[in-house]
Amino acid sequence: MTINIKKKYINVGLIGYGTVGKGVLKILEKNKKIVLRKIGKPINIKSICDLRPIDKPELYVKNFRNIIRDPEIDLVVELIGGYEPARTIIIESLKAGKNVVTANKAVLARYWDQIFTVAQDCQRSIYYEASVGGVIPVIQGLSEGLASDEIFEIKGILNGTTNFILSEMTRHSISYDSALKSAQAAGFAEADPSFDVNGIDSANKLAILSSLAWGSWIKVKNISIKGIEDLDVEDILITKNFRYDIKLIGCAQKTKHGIDLSVQPCLVNHNHAFATVENEYNAVMITGKDSGDVLFYGKGAGQQPAASAVVSDIINLSKFIVTNTAGIVPDVIYDKKKKIKIIAPGKSRASYYLRFTVVDKPGVLAKISGILGRFKISVTSLLQQDTSNRDCVKIIIITHETYRENIEKALKQIDATRSIVKSKTVKFKIEI
Repeated sequence: MTINIKKKYINVGLIGYGTVGKGVLKILEKNKKIVLRKIGKPINIKSICDLRPIDKPELYVKNFRNIIRDPEIDLVVELIGGYEPARTIIIESLKAGKNVVTANKAVLARYWDQIFTVAQDCQRSIYYEASVGGVIPVIQGLSEGLASDEIFEIKGILNGTTNFILSEMTRHSISYDSALKSAQAAGFAEADPSFDVNGIDSANKLAILSSLAWGSWIKVKNISIKGIEDLDVEDILITKNFRYDIKLIGCAQKTKHGIDLSVQPCLVNHNHAFATVENEYNAVMITGKDSGDVLFYGKGAGQQPAASAVVSDIINLSKFIVTNTAGIVPDVIYDKKKKIKIIAPGKSRASYYLRFTVVDKPGVLAKISGILGRFKISVTSLLQQDTSNRDCVKIIIITHETYRENIEKALKQIDATRSIVKSKTVKFKIEI
C-alpha cells in the first residue's frame, strides 16, 4: 500500500447543487476537523456544476464535462437525479479515471449492469449509500457487515414521503389527500409526489438491495408494485381492530422457487418494530442464515440525512483514494452471466385482509365463503360492520396464507357478482 504523500487535498467535483448538494457543502465546511481526522487529508470542493449560476461563483462550472476532464479532480459526486445525463456523468467519470459518489437510486436500478461493469473494467469505485434509506447505512451493512451471510429476506419501509403520509392518516384519521398536503407543507413530499406514492421509488431501492444481496441484476420490472394513492382511511381505522397498521413495504424473499419481489401497502402487526416507524423515518430488516434478523432504522428523507450519507461516502472512498487502492477490488461483485429466477407475482404466498361492501340480505356471506373455499382460501377472522347505507354492510375477512393468484381469481369472481357486491373488494397483504 502506497500513501500519496504529495496529495494535499482530495479534490471533489460536485454535479448538482440542489437541496442535497447544498447540504453536502454545509456538512463538509462545518466538519472539517472530523474529515481531516478520518482521512488525514482535507476534502476540497474544487468545482460545482449546476443548470444555473450558484451562490459560490468562484466554484461554478457550467458544463459537467469540464469537471470530468479536470485532471486534478479525484472524485465526482453526482446529485442531479433522474436517468440522463446522470448515467452519462457516472459512466464518463469512471472511464476518465474518476471515482464516483451518487445518491441516485433511479439510475442505479435501471443501469446496474452497465454502471458496475464499467466500474470493474476501469478499476474505479462507485459509492451509493445515500441511494437507499437516507442516513441509514444499509448498503454498507449488507455489503460489508453481512458479507459472509446467505441472505434470505430483505423487507423494509423504504420511502419517507409515503411513511409520513401513512403516519398522518393513522394518527389523525384523515384522508390521503389531506395527509399528502401535510407532507408537502412539511417538505417531505414534492409538488408532484407520484414517484414516491406510486411505489416506484421504493421499488428502485428494493432492486438495488436485492441486486447487492444476490449478486445479480434485479430489475424494477421484476417487482410487483402498488402504491398508496387509492388508500382509504376507512381501512386504516378498521385494521386497528385487528391490531394492524398499514405501511408501504418493499419485500424481497428468497424461496426454493426463486426470489419473490413486491412493493405494496401491507398490514403490519402492532407488535412488530415496523409499526413504530413513523413520519419520514425508514426501516430495513435483513434476515440472514447465520445473522438472523438485523434491523436498520433512521431518517429516510430530508436534506441533512441524505447529505450526511453522501459525505460519509466521500470520506470512506477518499480513504482508498489516499492509499491509491480505490477500485482495485470491485465494490460490487457482479457477474452478468449469473441469472436469478424471479417467481411470478401470482405464486407468492401470504395472508390477506379483504373488505367487501355487499347488500344486506341472507345468503351473501355464504356465497362469498363458498367462492373463497372453491379457491382453497380459508378464513381466520371475520367482522361485519353496518354502513350509513341501510341496504349495505361491510364484511371484513382475514385469510390464512394462500397463493396470490387464488385470491385474485376469487375476488374477480366475487366482484363480478353484481347482485350482491356494491363496490370493488379492497385487498391488502398481511406482511408481518
